[in-house]
Amino acid sequence: MGKKIISKKQQSILTLILSFRFINSKQIQKFLDHKDHRGVNRWLKDLTEREYLEKDYKPIFGILTKPAVFNLASKGRRFLRNTYPNLSQKYLERIRDDDDRSKAFRIKCQLIADCYLILFTNPKELIKNLELILKDGVKFQLSIHQFFTPAFYKDLEFVLLPRLKPDAYVYYRSKSGITHTCFFVLDAYVPRVMLQYFLKNIFNTLNDESWEDDSVSSLQLYIICPNNMVIVYLRRLLKSFLESYYGNREIVFHFATRNQLYNRQKYKTKTGWITISSKDY
Repeated sequence: MGKKIISKKQQSILTLILSFRFINSKQIQKFLDHKDHRGVNRWLKDLTEREYLEKDYKPIFGILTKPAVFNLASKGRRFLRNTYPNLSQKYLERIRDDDDRSKAFRIKCQLIADCYLILFTNPKELIKNLELILKDGVKFQLSIHQFFTPAFYKDLEFVLLPRLKPDAYVYYRSKSGITHTCFFVLDAYVPRVMLQYFLKNIFNTLNDESWEDDSVSSLQLYIICPNNMVIVYLRRLLKSFLESYYGNREIVFHFATRNQLYNRQKYKTKTGWITISSKDY
């Protein structure tokens, strides 16, 4: 019997999980834009049984359980390494121990995937772009939002990425210039001292790095918070930081809670971002 091959859809699933690290079956179905969940589950079942994926699923009798969550197993990482020559070996080493990641980290990864599904309109386009990047390298296009996770940061020239370390990054180039957008997801129960450090690191980085040039129109920072109390505290801290910022390029902070983000998806409403610009200071 010949060796069973990985189908094109299954390869796309492995690419998605490489990008987000932990992603659930419902999210995978949405990214694939596949109407029949049974087909997606068959692909996932096959990949799990063949040890390309690890599956986290704990059914509870009599209770509607959450969808299964998947991450790459060793065979899956090996397949991607052999398939994509541009794939970061350092990143593959980093995700090697993902089986030991905390529940909070797994939830955070799924939230980043939901950010894309909620805020951007073409999930199938993401898979296409990621696979092209893994094959041919990063090629920016005019007037197209290009979405990246840390799996692709080594190939990007934006100098702020290594120090800001956003959970996701979007590059958008139009005739008026380049907009750099960073997404951050803050953990629940984060200590206030860490919130102070979070903002301090952002402004220390902006003041130290030579990131401003004529092609940059603005830097957008989207911060998804666990609750409104965190937003209130960050806004209070932000004022003093912005008053001491003397950069030439506009920095815009956007704050929203996780619930606001999911309400946008559930009720088809606006997210209701709280927006604060450096131009106001």
